Amino acid sequence: MKVLFLKPVEGTAAAGDVKEVSPGYARNFLVPKHLAVVADEHIIAQVQQKQRAAQLRLEKALEEAREIEARLKRMTLTVHARSGEGGRLFGTVTAAEIAQQLKREAGIVIDKRKIEVQPAIKSLGPHEVKVTLHPDVVATLRLVVAAE
Repeated sequence: MKVLFLKPVEGTAAAGDVKEVSPGYARNFLVPKHLAVVADEHIIAQVQQKQRAAQLRLEKALEEAREIEARLKRMTLTVHARSGEGGRLFGTVTAAEIAQQLKREAGIVIDKRKIEVQPAIKSLGPHEVKVTLHPDVVATLRLVVAAE
């Protein structure tokens, strides 16, 4: 008997899987506990359609991330910060400041949590920052810190 799993069942299937199980297991355990429903052609077609739509969304997100990566490679971002003598900054340049400047200069909206500033930027001059755009796409952004 084919069933569509609504919730994950340890050792059997994850939520959303369509699997063949014994009729007794389905009738006596899975269906009464609302862990699965009997899968007919209509339900299987719906699941396949949802999987195709999810795959298209993932592909589109990856494509957009690669486009943004190409734009970031071509650009150099300038951030202005207050500095003292010797080119030392008062504080550091944060990921939030970098995200704001990216939005202002290039119109690229990136969450500050996806910008990795390691080591902390505490001096004027050129620096490189890693930006995680997608689990498979990590871009390097050239950053110039200038005196305010």
